[in-house]
Amino acid sequence: MKNSMHLYYRHRLFLIVFAFFGSSLSAVSSTEPVLSQPSGDSPDAWEVYLKPYFWSISIDATSTVNGLSGSVSLSNKDVVDYLDFGIMGRLEAWKGPWGFYFDGLFMNLGADGSFKGARNVVNFAMDADVRLGMADFGLAYRIFENRFGSDNEQKLTFEPYGGLRYAYVRQRINLNVNIAGVGSAGRTIGTSEDWVEPFVGGRVIWDLNDTLGVYAMGDAGGFGIGSASDLLYQFSVGLDYKLSETTSFNAGYRVVDLDYSRGSGSEEFGIDMRAKGPFFGMTIGF
Repeated sequence: MKNSMHLYYRHRLFLIVFAFFGSSLSAVSSTEPVLSQPSGDSPDAWEVYLKPYFWSISIDATSTVNGLSGSVSLSNKDVVDYLDFGIMGRLEAWKGPWGFYFDGLFMNLGADGSFKGARNVVNFAMDADVRLGMADFGLAYRIFENRFGSDNEQKLTFEPYGGLRYAYVRQRINLNVNIAGVGSAGRTIGTSEDWVEPFVGGRVIWDLNDTLGVYAMGDAGGFGIGSASDLLYQFSVGLDYKLSETTSFNAGYRVVDLDYSRGSGSEEFGIDMRAKGPFFGMTIGF
């Protein structure tokens, strides 16, 4: 009976942790480009872009929580099933070749369940509440921009970028055990972690014409500095389709790899995870 409860608890806890981390990474470093990036023709004018988006992911990961380790694979549907509430978005502001951006996310994932032990004498109930707040503050600089093609309708742009990322994670597991004829007892297990880490990367944008653009980008951060992750890197490709002078549709595919650990023994927490999947969003210019 004790082993059954232990295995069940580990299984559900790992699913929550992975669904949480995987979904949250949808905004950890979301730097998809916007169509009609400022050209630098009006260096004194600010151009602002707002982008709500959604990243649908699958996850393969190995995790250590409170000294217990295990592996799990989650499909896109599995991750969505654990999501109670989520909001994500990005804001970019450009003046000439300089760009500043904020990328924020809040997510709340939860799960609950119960099962009976040997001979239905013992009943176990568990619910989990997991929350995440994340924010990226970045600076970009357009060091290369060149038009080409028969009518100069195409444009190639390169923008290195970097900044600081803040992450906050809260996990709370409530476990209740009821023994027939004896009574019940409960225990709450909770932990939270937050850290700040640097990241650097670059983005290449190829505007094929006035309507369609494609891009590729990648960055890496953490590097084990202080309480940061050991390494977080990502790569994505995508396209922007212009719907109007101020609005465009964005779609693409992203891969994110995270390696984070801290503590030891029964206090050890770590995750080695790869999240991947398509993303969709809208860009609104002001």
